[in-house]
Amino acid sequence: MIRLLNMRNLLKLCLALAVIPLLNSCASTDDGSYIAPITQYEKIGGNWILNSVTQTDESTTTSMDLTNVFDFDTFGISLNVDENNEPTTFAVSGHAPALLPTSGTWKLGNPFVNSDGSSAQIILNDNVKLTVTAVPGSSKVLEYRLTRTSNGVPFVSYTYNLTAQE
Repeated sequence: MIRLLNMRNLLKLCLALAVIPLLNSCASTDDGSYIAPITQYEKIGGNWILNSVTQTDESTTTSMDLTNVFDFDTFGISLNVDENNEPTTFAVSGHAPALLPTSGTWKLGNPFVNSDGSSAQIILNDNVKLTVTAVPGSSKVLEYRLTRTSNGVPFVSYTYNLTAQE
């Protein structure tokens, strides 16, 4: 008889232990409100003025500073975004040689950091691709490279180093 009571108590204990986790699973957890992830548009969108522009001969990798020649020192670009940080239009200002379209639409190849570690791309008017070489972060500096090719072989590139215009 005592043995039967111990078995019943053991069975009750096992049932109680099995039910307790089920009761806890009904509790709701407050995970906070949803916040959209930060995109590259939040960092790259805005008004940018030129710090420097460098031309590189891709066959010899020799470089030349063009900042103070051909009116490059007047170059500026506005990469506009809407209230949701989605890209809209861009406009180039200044009297620098027209290496880029002067206005139109822009977007990024990927709104987030590329998972394969490759550089971001700014795409102007769906056909001009700029390779981002420095993304604004703690310093408000944007740098991108425009590379010209012939038959798929790069022959010259222009690296623009820009600062956010406040």
